[in-house]
Amino acid sequence: MRDTFMTRFSSSWPDEARRKFRREPVVVRHNYHEHHAFSDIALAALIERHPRDLIDFCTMGEDATDHDSWRAGDPGMLSGLELLEAVRRGKLWINLRHAMDTDAEYRPIFEAMLANMKKADPSFRPLVAEAGILISSPTAQVFLHSDVSETMLWHMRGVKRFRTYPPRLPYLNTDDVEAVLHKDKTEDIDFDPAWDADAFTVDLHPGMAANWPLHGPHRIENQSGINVSVPFEISTPQSRRQNAILFANGVMRRSFGLTPRSTSTEGMGALCKQLLTAMVKLKIKLLGDGNRPMPKSERTFDIDPAAPDGFVDRQAA
Repeated sequence: MRDTFMTRFSSSWPDEARRKFRREPVVVRHNYHEHHAFSDIALAALIERHPRDLIDFCTMGEDATDHDSWRAGDPGMLSGLELLEAVRRGKLWINLRHAMDTDAEYRPIFEAMLANMKKADPSFRPLVAEAGILISSPTAQVFLHSDVSETMLWHMRGVKRFRTYPPRLPYLNTDDVEAVLHKDKTEDIDFDPAWDADAFTVDLHPGMAANWPLHGPHRIENQSGINVSVPFEISTPQSRRQNAILFANGVMRRSFGLTPRSTSTEGMGALCKQLLTAMVKLKIKLLGDGNRPMPKSERTFDIDPAAPDGFVDRQAA
């Protein structure tokens, strides 16, 4: 059964994409968007059965520099189809976390996609992989941010403009990645529109997927249609080692008043930093101190399919 599935649904990786995978931004083709699992009926059913504490309902403003306009909302008792209608008509974003790797209907698709990535690059050996489903309005956007995991975005429906920027100054300050790893800040990055001239930019249509280097800043502006995408978040030996170095730099900065500059993953210094990270994380695990979670956003609106933007703001208390 699995072999039949992978024969019918797969992705195409040109030689250039194989060479650049995880090193430079690349785009590949696939046909997973043809699977019935990404239809309105299937997605509505998934929304209704997926654990509600693993679903985020959000909206955002028009200004790509205004991170504070990102807000959380309440779906109430609306059905899956009603929520999809609100997304189609409004300015909303639904994130079904872990839907691909935990739901019985979607897990085979998740495994096939992961197998495609492994086949494309024999050095790609995921330690942990997870994937959700993003459903968003025709005019929704995702602000500039940097993920601490390796990422690949498989696009299923609608058209979204994807931009990624080099993972270096001025686009990315590794101090910010440190802060994310220490849970001192979110993954959002201050954005200068002038950076778009240096971005890798592509309009993702159904049947396209994008991958970019670890920590690469990226943002999204939907162009048309209700958008459905599958974002993979992956931990590999390479990403774990790089994050261990950055986490150790953060420990040295926060606990010892030092100013570490190197982010190299090679040499004795890097090995010492990896050991420091392992010891600190063991202490956190045993004592439960330090690595505090970021607070959850307060819900400031209620989803309403009849409203112009698909939601109604709550009155301030």
